[in-house]
Amino acid sequence: MQETKPVNPWLTIWVKPRTTIRYILNHKFLGFAFLLTILAGIGNTLDQASSEDVLDYLDIGLPLLLLGGVILGAISGIIGWFLTTLVAWGVGKIFKGKATYKELLIATAWANIPLIIALFIWVPDLMVMGEGAFQSDYVVSSTFGVIYLSLSFLIQLILLGWYFFILIKAVSETHRFSSWHGLCTLLIPGGFLAVLVLLLLLLTMFL
Repeated sequence: MQETKPVNPWLTIWVKPRTTIRYILNHKFLGFAFLLTILAGIGNTLDQASSEDVLDYLDIGLPLLLLGGVILGAISGIIGWFLTTLVAWGVGKIFKGKATYKELLIATAWANIPLIIALFIWVPDLMVMGEGAFQSDYVVSSTFGVIYLSLSFLIQLILLGWYFFILIKAVSETHRFSSWHGLCTLLIPGGFLAVLVLLLLLLTMFL
């Protein structure tokens, strides 16, 4: 086991992701990774519900929607975590990666920190928009609202980009290969899935 200096992962992972991931792999356990994944899954579920304007066709009210988002987010987050990590572990072996599946589970869970920060932005978002966050006909009625929502969108976009940056570094450090190999490890499954979806769309057009 490679010794690493003590760090605060919540702070250092933003600027020193590889060093932080190595420290995490040496000192952290799988249990806390489940909580990180659940929180990220809840945030992703709320984002998806907002982008699809679910309250346009679901008459359930905001409290029930949020409760469903927590439950579905936790479940989908865990399932997605296991599956995507399995793919990253398998594809990484093509580039002679050395990570174990458990190590990669821990690393990818901690890469979720930017997504968890984005989840907490939902608190002021809901204070400003309420149910409108999940409706297509929501209209911003004040200058403050326009400024706030624009800033919120920009921050979440930055956090999403930072998440992918940290994820690439996390996969690379865990597999013990270059960041370029880490990028390819994540892009190859995505490219394969995109081609598969395209083929299915073409088949539906001609059948």
